[in-house]
Amino acid sequence: MKKKDTVLLCGLIIVEFFIIKYFQFHFLPAKYFYDSNKILRMVLYNIRYKDLAYDFTANLFSFFNFLQLTSLKQWAYFIGFFFSIILFIILLKNKKYSLEQYLFIYSSVALLNIYIFNISKDIIQFIIFLIIYLILKNERFKNKKKVILITSLLLLESVFFRVYYAIMAVMIIAIYYLYNKLLYNKEINKKTVTKIITLSLTIFFSVVFIVSLISNNNYQRIIHARYGVNSLRSNDMDANTMINDLFGRNNTYFTFVFNYIMNAFRLMIPIELLVKGIKYIPFIIYQTYLTILIFKSSKKINKQNVLLLITIISFLIVSIIFEPDFGSFIRHESAMFLMFLELTMINKHNTNDIAFNCLKEDSYETNE
Repeated sequence: MKKKDTVLLCGLIIVEFFIIKYFQFHFLPAKYFYDSNKILRMVLYNIRYKDLAYDFTANLFSFFNFLQLTSLKQWAYFIGFFFSIILFIILLKNKKYSLEQYLFIYSSVALLNIYIFNISKDIIQFIIFLIIYLILKNERFKNKKKVILITSLLLLESVFFRVYYAIMAVMIIAIYYLYNKLLYNKEINKKTVTKIITLSLTIFFSVVFIVSLISNNNYQRIIHARYGVNSLRSNDMDANTMINDLFGRNNTYFTFVFNYIMNAFRLMIPIELLVKGIKYIPFIIYQTYLTILIFKSSKKINKQNVLLLITIISFLIVSIIFEPDFGSFIRHESAMFLMFLELTMINKHNTNDIAFNCLKEDSYETNE
């Protein structure tokens, strides 16, 4: 494919932005605007709710509202256009994409314009993941420095924005450390991703158990996170994709583990959405594609790109605890679009021609 063809096809995301925004404001129901309406009111009338994420978001938009925007549509078109240009510039850095990758790009951009590119908390999360993506892409940084930068950013986010991202930071540090100790010199094969996921879950369940011994209040907040949200929405018609634990409330540690494992399977392959209606089929396909993508990358994971996989898995492990429904899960996943796209690059190229363009493996990690 010629460079001009890549420019044209990537440029279509600008056209897609206008189409999706029109669709968003003319066809989507009110539930898609709940958070945005709340934040807009907070910005316009200087309302604060003593909620860390909402208050931080409102303060940020108030500070940067140099255009004096006053409506959801104004914010949505401004943010959508700005970040569509950012994505266009980033996507052009690659010379060519396959048909599969273009389909993934356009699908993800559609989700971003519906869920993320608005006056919302999620655009802040997208920016944070964008910075993490740029850190991962930086070939001058060795993995240890990347871990320090990424986890520092996540810990900072947990202080000012979303507390639970501190767990993601801890997971990245722990998984990367044990990966180096246990798997670093092992042969890369089709079981590599399974080993990393198994290692990650073992670390996570161990951390939760340790928390249960040292802080009962924090332990209760973790194991009842989903129940605490969904108990208030049981009769809400808009909570159509709500996830309720199959084994009941997490009154014991083992119930929590069983529910967690079941919810992981349900979220990663959400076939149960079929009973909710055919309109959820695109979401089922998209999520199943991401799940297959993670495992498909097995034989292409190496010491240069393993931190990408660790970051994605750490995010998913945390999300499985806290996301109350399928819609929220896929919304926050779409904020990681660029990282998932990078995973498709790993699958597309040989290990000697990976998307990160890093140094040779034997020289890259000599000081780590």
